[in-house]
Amino acid sequence: MPLNLDSDLPQPEWNDPDSVAQALRALQDAHDESSALEACDQFLWSVGDNDAGTFHPVVLAALPELERLLVGGSFWAQRAVMESLIDLSGSFVPAPGHASHGGVAVQPALQAAVQAMRPQVLPLSTGHDARSESAAELLELIDDQAG
Repeated sequence: MPLNLDSDLPQPEWNDPDSVAQALRALQDAHDESSALEACDQFLWSVGDNDAGTFHPVVLAALPELERLLVGGSFWAQRAVMESLIDLSGSFVPAPGHASHGGVAVQPALQAAVQAMRPQVLPLSTGHDARSESAAELLELIDDQAG
């Protein structure tokens, strides 16, 4: 999957050049609850520090692919993406020194992008399964942040 990562877009120091792309592939390939949880964890580590609840500006480059997976991914890929977005947009904050990049405030840009995904999330909220529960939680977060 093509991912155009700007070479100067800050990302975690532990990343390899293809860490984010590999994590996005793991999200895409999620096929059950366990692989979805592992993929979510791998993705959060590729864009930030999952333990500290922080992200780097590289997260902005991954958003188009996350949206693509919301629309056309499998059940478990969609759930993993939504769980990632809940963490990133809800409780995570920019890593120290990375609140902005190139004049863009990273957290507001991330939250605006997630809010723009509302139409893709809404149809996933019907039903009573793991995916619909994640969708309902993400919709609640989006609506709370939209004020």
